[in-house]
Amino acid sequence: MPLIPPDHPSPAFAVRIRTGTGTGTRTGTRGTAPVVELHGEIDLMAAPYISRRLDGLARGEEHGGGAVHPPDLVIDVAGVTFMDCRGLSVLVHAHNLISARHGRLHLTGVRPHLRKLLHLTGLDRTFAVQDARVGRVSAPCR
Repeated sequence: MPLIPPDHPSPAFAVRIRTGTGTGTRTGTRGTAPVVELHGEIDLMAAPYISRRLDGLARGEEHGGGAVHPPDLVIDVAGVTFMDCRGLSVLVHAHNLISARHGRLHLTGVRPHLRKLLHLTGLDRTFAVQDARVGRVSAPCR
């Protein structure tokens, strides 16, 4: 069930967090990683709520009572219908927190409209990206 912020009367977005399912070759993560599913419009209104949730996961505060070392995080964006620059900044911030702890941020379910946005901003070289239709992860340039 999606988690919806209680202080938002009619959100156009939802966040669901699963733990213990981001393993294996499909995502290329090391060990068990939390999976965050984003749905709807990831914009100025959604960013503060999503950022708080991702910050806690990136710091290891919300993952089964203990941090994962390194703290990999999988973000499934298959349900994202729109993302603006504020949504991208939330992803970059989470990436920076995770990278500082030697982990990796993986984006899965990337549909063409978001793939184009990531390419235009150069972020497709920053994140490990898995297309919605392919099932392979592209390794980011370092």
